[in-house]
Amino acid sequence: MRTNSDINQILARIVLIASTRPVPTAQVNADIIGNPASTGDKSSSFQAGSFLLMESSVRRLVRSRLLVVVVVTAFTGCSLRSMAVNAIVPTLANPDVYLSEEDPELVRDSLPFLLKTIESILDAEPEQDQALVFACSGFTLYGNAFLQVDAELAEWDDYGRALELRDRAAAYYVRARNYCLRSLESRYDGLAEGLRQDPTSALMVTDGDDVEVLYLLGAAWGLAIANTMLPELVADLPAVRALLARALELDEDYNRGAVHGALIILESLPAEVGGSPQRAKEHFDRAVELSNGLDASPYVSYATGVLQPSEERAEWERLLRLALAVDPDEDTSHRLLNLINQRRAQSLLDHADELFFDPANTEEVRP
Repeated sequence: MRTNSDINQILARIVLIASTRPVPTAQVNADIIGNPASTGDKSSSFQAGSFLLMESSVRRLVRSRLLVVVVVTAFTGCSLRSMAVNAIVPTLANPDVYLSEEDPELVRDSLPFLLKTIESILDAEPEQDQALVFACSGFTLYGNAFLQVDAELAEWDDYGRALELRDRAAAYYVRARNYCLRSLESRYDGLAEGLRQDPTSALMVTDGDDVEVLYLLGAAWGLAIANTMLPELVADLPAVRALLARALELDEDYNRGAVHGALIILESLPAEVGGSPQRAKEHFDRAVELSNGLDASPYVSYATGVLQPSEERAEWERLLRLALAVDPDEDTSHRLLNLINQRRAQSLLDHADELFFDPANTEEVRP
């Protein structure tokens, strides 16, 4: 595909040729003036010559303009389409509109249509970076905020339904991962393969402008692993760790501690795959600090990922109540996710007795 620079050079040459091509005025006038018998006196001959000259010039001007139109059509079809896409994507792919929404069900109903629209754009313009990043963000958001939360709620009544929803959520995370990989690959050729070979070294080419996609890719990939523990995904843990570590190195307080929030989930994985409750606590403390306590997700992530498995019920309840105490309207950039995490927190508290073992409620087993 030709670049805009190539097209501009071509058009400039065409216009130059069309505007400087000589018109044979001398020959036209000589023919007419030299044969006055056929046209009347010299005055009428001159007028006829001027008219023919003007007519000839108009024809040449029209032909030159048509030539420009033909060339523009031939060489800029792709460019015009790209310009249209580039003009509309920033308006469509605005995650703030969704993340600040006060009605989660409105987002649940509207986000799928937008995601399919974005995928249609990517079908026409596969390297449109804003669309790639939004697709990554949107599929992660829908999988985490709706499918995964619905799966957690369904576990109390319909375990089969919960498994089905978890599978769907995992598929969304993998889909999101693939879009973010395409975005990074379009910026740094060969990076996707480098992530599987030596991720830490491969990511050294990235800079501060890449933090958003590094975080989104690490979060989507990490959620896919945490929700499935499939061997083929678990094998990618070094890449996920490297992505989040690089994002943290480039901009630790990105989105008020979002990278630390993702690392709470990663460090909550079993020790056999590299998880560490101690590191999870360090990331939890930093995420709360950077968000000024206005993000409910670190409380819920640490409570469910670390405190619940270790049977620390009192602290578990305390953190979930802190999540419920967050005012969703104080930081509207977290409003949607705060509302959803508060729904999770309330559901967990409602089922606390089912989640924790209480010896006092266990009947003595008699021989």
